[in-house]
Amino acid sequence: MSWMSAEQAAAWHAVVAASIGHDLPGESAPTPEQVHARLTTAAPDGRRLFWLAAEDDGAVVGVAGLRLFTEQGRDHLAELELHVHPDRRRRGVGSHLLTTAIFAVQVERRRGLLTSAVADGPGDAFCAARGFLRHLTLSHVLLDLAGADDSAADASHPGYERIAEIESVNAEDDARVLAVNRRLGFLPYRRTHEYRLDVTP
Repeated sequence: MSWMSAEQAAAWHAVVAASIGHDLPGESAPTPEQVHARLTTAAPDGRRLFWLAAEDDGAVVGVAGLRLFTEQGRDHLAELELHVHPDRRRRGVGSHLLTTAIFAVQVERRRGLLTSAVADGPGDAFCAARGFLRHLTLSHVLLDLAGADDSAADASHPGYERIAEIESVNAEDDARVLAVNRRLGFLPYRRTHEYRLDVTP
């Protein structure tokens, strides 16, 4: 589907919230309003397709979203988001959604499917078992602002913008970047793997 009702968006949010709550305890899931806005607003850099997997009683147990990039240089790619409710995993729901998404990617004549997964999590194993190739690792660092002295941030610093989070590429392999992050008070809190699957028929 390329359009989603409010009820379907709510079901999507429930699956995503349960998935994130299980796989990333302590991390906040997107709000229902954020999910509804993302699912019902046109993407500026591509078209979107959605699938919901439901049981016989209508309960939605898995969701998948596909972004088909339209910008030049990336119009041969698609990006996948896939979540399965923790209570319904290992029953083929994720595999079925992935197969459906791959078929759609091929119909759209895209050559590559991109996705990401938290390192060492269920999604990481799912991707590795289904032929995705890891091409990038992102190390995320976080600064706890609760006890930080931000008085200097009130001063004018031309050319700089105050931010709360920095994302570094392969920071664990770059001792100099890690050292700078630590001196600034940033601490590693999560690693994600970026994957690509060749879907050329």
